[in-house]
Amino acid sequence: MRDFFRRVLEFCCVMLSVLEVAHVSFADGMTDTEAFFARQETYSGLVDVPGKGKMRYYAQNDPLWAGLAYEKEDTDTRRPFKDSGCSPTAVAMAIASLVPDDQLSLISKSAKRDYSLCSCSLNKARCKNNHARYVLTSERDYVRFLPLVFGDFATGNNTAGSVSRSIAAGTGTGYLKELVKPYGITMSFVSDYAKVQKFLAQKNTAVVGLASSGGAFTSQGHYLFLAAADKEKLYILDPLCRTTYSNYNQGSKLTVIQPGLVSIRHADIGAAKFSNFIVFVKATNKKK
Repeated sequence: MRDFFRRVLEFCCVMLSVLEVAHVSFADGMTDTEAFFARQETYSGLVDVPGKGKMRYYAQNDPLWAGLAYEKEDTDTRRPFKDSGCSPTAVAMAIASLVPDDQLSLISKSAKRDYSLCSCSLNKARCKNNHARYVLTSERDYVRFLPLVFGDFATGNNTAGSVSRSIAAGTGTGYLKELVKPYGITMSFVSDYAKVQKFLAQKNTAVVGLASSGGAFTSQGHYLFLAAADKEKLYILDPLCRTTYSNYNQGSKLTVIQPGLVSIRHADIGAAKFSNFIVFVKATNKKK
């Protein structure tokens, strides 16, 4: 009898331990999914940007999620996030620079269904094996997986019915107007780089640049977060984490400070072939 009660006590202790660490579910599939993300290395984290200090960096080709399918619901293709997730990743960096960590989950108010992940897809509808989903609930979840949340939003997981993930090359900008609303952010498009430089000097403002093909960054088209600027240079957080741009036209105009963080002289900005810029402005509470 004493052995029986001892085993019961041991079982209860084990269950209490599980309850302390369990995040969403006790299902074996969920445990596997959590383990999948837990054992991956990551490129994302805080980066020291000249003139700005620590800023949050995300990489579309981060091993945590590089191979996850990034598609809208009504398609049979399964393109990986690493190849075309630059838009939600660049925007995630911009929003993270404007919004405190504990408010990043406000986007959940605009979700059609819970934001969740599995080991093969960031969109529940594109999961190929009916995996149990890891549901994002905590502040840490949204800080860690914000690019995937924005990617899921772009594929159609939003109450506004906005779908910007294209069956063609990448992701359009249409989803952004609805995405920024929960954060009290407004957005606008600017094509004049001189105006962009002024925006970069303002507080509560972030800028994402759209680079055209044939420039220093891309042969197809690419979104980049313009993190900071000084009198001589622009500092850019590139969603595609890489160590060299030598295989791109005018890539020599870029200086890699560290993988993911590059600079370019204002005088050489034409080499980047920016076609447009998205300016995000966070509303502030004015004291009376």
